[in-house]
Amino acid sequence: MGALLLLAGAARAHAQGNAAAPANSAAPAIGPPQLRDFSIQPRQRIVTQPPPTQAQPPTIAAPPPVATTPQQRSAAARPTPEARGPAAAPAPRQAAPAPQSVPAATPAPAAPGPQAQPGPATPAAKAAPTPAPESSAFPWAYAIPAALLALLGFALFRRRRRRAEIGEAVEAMAPEVTARAAIGARPEPVPRPWLELELKAERLASTDAESVVQFELEIVNNGTAPARNLRVDVKMFNAGQEQDKEIGAFFRIAGRESTKCSLPGVRADTTVAIRGEVAMARADMRAVVLENKYLFIPVIAVNILYDWGDGRTGQTSKSYVVGRELEQPSAKMGAFRVDLGPRIWRTVGQRQHKLARRV
Repeated sequence: MGALLLLAGAARAHAQGNAAAPANSAAPAIGPPQLRDFSIQPRQRIVTQPPPTQAQPPTIAAPPPVATTPQQRSAAARPTPEARGPAAAPAPRQAAPAPQSVPAATPAPAAPGPQAQPGPATPAAKAAPTPAPESSAFPWAYAIPAALLALLGFALFRRRRRRAEIGEAVEAMAPEVTARAAIGARPEPVPRPWLELELKAERLASTDAESVVQFELEIVNNGTAPARNLRVDVKMFNAGQEQDKEIGAFFRIAGRESTKCSLPGVRADTTVAIRGEVAMARADMRAVVLENKYLFIPVIAVNILYDWGDGRTGQTSKSYVVGRELEQPSAKMGAFRVDLGPRIWRTVGQRQHKLARRV
């Protein structure tokens, strides 16, 4: 092609030279003899095209699909630092290269699977659609209630399981407990007497020497065996701050150091009544002075010791406050005035005091 262009340039220069010379002048022979009869038309541009090549277009095999995970898709969806930077300046235009023959590309060995069929090359391969990034927000509005329900169900399950285990343990222990109860069962109690006392004051007589209370005492045996050798002791005390201390000391020694009355015995489920009296010397009386009145409030303590069984001893003790019964029934009673000379009160009564004992 270069040689043809050179010949065309030489022909154009020769034509211009002939135009300047006279038309009838004879032109000298220029160039090789092979070109003497070659005519070149001025102002005509001859463009030669290279012969078409017979090379086949290259075969383009589509790459095999690549499986991506959600994390890789999220990473691929995030822009890279180069993409987030400023836009690159457009590249300067370059002249289109001359068409050249493209050698046939040797196709690479394809992966196992269906073979790609050769076909015409496409201008540009279509890009695979980019999957949308998955949302990273956790559904707390549904997860928290579900977790609470799961915890509640687990707690109920544990509670029922615990109850079942306790029930099984109790059932397993029941035979053992029954056997122990049968082995260590207490024998039937030994028959013994139990004595109860009930005192009823009948009257009080006061003189310059002493004060005497007459009473009736009932002794009831509620036990299943007879009480033998009863030692009955009765004593009168002054109501006041020292009464409980004095009564307690009396219960400890009564029937052992002194005895007012003795009874041979009381059979089971039997009641015995005795009458008696108890006195206090005027010198031992501690009357309460109120508006020039000497008021006396007696307290009677009763103690009984008895024998039962094979050398065993029982004790029953009670105490009563004695006073005047008022015209109107009441829980309270009146005191006895002892500064008016000898007198007798027949409307008397008693209230049980807190000190008592039964052994």
